[in-house]
Amino acid sequence: MSITIPDPYLMLLIFVVFLITMFLLNSWLFRPLLAFMDERENSLRKDMDTAAGDNDEVREIQAKIQALFADAKMQAGKIIEEATESAKAEYDSKMAKIASEIQGKTDRFRAELEEQKLRARQELLADLSGFEVALKDKIRAI
Repeated sequence: MSITIPDPYLMLLIFVVFLITMFLLNSWLFRPLLAFMDERENSLRKDMDTAAGDNDEVREIQAKIQALFADAKMQAGKIIEEATESAKAEYDSKMAKIASEIQGKTDRFRAELEEQKLRARQELLADLSGFEVALKDKIRAI
């Protein structure tokens, strides 16, 4: 086995071809690939920032919605309370009106009853002599 020494011109040619290949790979492949990777990383970073901003915006909107729901619930409670008080006042006024009507009717009925009682008493007193005669006749008949 013998070791051969390579030809220096061939070595120089291989070195020059290697340098040209590296230069071409650098300009046609590596730089565009690195530029694409940087652009992709910047795009992802921008998307993450946008997503974080959107998340904050969603939280703000949810807080506003919760505030609106609380306000609506409070207003609904007030409306229900006012309606209940209004209905109760209307009920009380109607009941008072009906009670006064009933009291008036009761007073008129008592007055009429008292008047009928007086008339019945006067009629009985007027017919008292007739009743005494009829009573005596009945007692004699027994």
